[in-house]
Amino acid sequence: MAKIKYHFNPHTLKFDEIRISFYKQATKILIHLVFYVGIFLGLGYAFSIIYDTPVEQGLKRANAEYHLKYELTLKQIDELSRQLAMLERKDNNIYRSIFEADTIPYSIRKGGYGGADKYSNLLGSTNSAMLIKTLRALDELTWRAYIQSRSFDDVADMAKNKELMIKCIPAIQPISTKNLVKISDFYGPRRDPISRMPSMHWGIDFAGPVGTPIYATGDGVVVEAGYSFNGYGNQVVIDHGFGYQTRYAHLHKVHVRVGQKIFRTEKIGDLGSTGKSTGPHLHYEVILRGKPVNPINYFNDMTEEDYDKMLKGYSSDFLD
Repeated sequence: MAKIKYHFNPHTLKFDEIRISFYKQATKILIHLVFYVGIFLGLGYAFSIIYDTPVEQGLKRANAEYHLKYELTLKQIDELSRQLAMLERKDNNIYRSIFEADTIPYSIRKGGYGGADKYSNLLGSTNSAMLIKTLRALDELTWRAYIQSRSFDDVADMAKNKELMIKCIPAIQPISTKNLVKISDFYGPRRDPISRMPSMHWGIDFAGPVGTPIYATGDGVVVEAGYSFNGYGNQVVIDHGFGYQTRYAHLHKVHVRVGQKIFRTEKIGDLGSTGKSTGPHLHYEVILRGKPVNPINYFNDMTEEDYDKMLKGYSSDFLD
């Protein structure tokens, strides 16, 4: 039975019954309800801060596991990158140098795996910076491995052609030692014998009698044969493949034609003094991938005296 409350009325000297409206009763009940619900939620929130729910505990364990796997993956990527870098150094400094092939620039090895737009769809997502960093590292590693694989294919092909390469690379003097009067000028800076101005001499000059036989220094194909108006006079240029060419200039006579297959020690012309020349001699050049190099490095029958002069950069005309 509901309790009835009374209020003393001093005017009538009686106890009047207190009647509470339904709305007030409902409001009072609602206030109490909100108060207790607030306490319940507050206690629940405090409990959740101090103690993890089973679901949260599971999520945290999974997150920690994924984080550990991510760290291990980064370490594996770094280790693979380090090992690949070692292979790249060996490839450039050892494998390719054995066959005198061009090294692969670092810009080519590292580039070519996509720009910033490739990862734009990941921007704004959770952990986007971490994802982009990882994917970029993987893409770079994949590209470098691809370039290294192609390089090894090239080295394998060069190894298969090593015997042919040995026959083709210039490896002897173009004039017999018994017919050689002297080496009149070496590769390097000198004073031009005609203009007397400092210039670069791109070959070696062999002095000898007019008509002395001139021989090909390696197997190849004749690409130029005849008179040249750039100062070389009668000349022969042989393409040996593998990036090599040789030039034989100031010849008295040319005995080969363009397109002819030539073998090492085969006679290609006679020593002379045509073109820009101050006396009978052969101007001999070795050209590697379009650039003249010192022919002295491709001789196997040089005298010790001539080799010492080359090392000292001897050139009496230039030193005058």
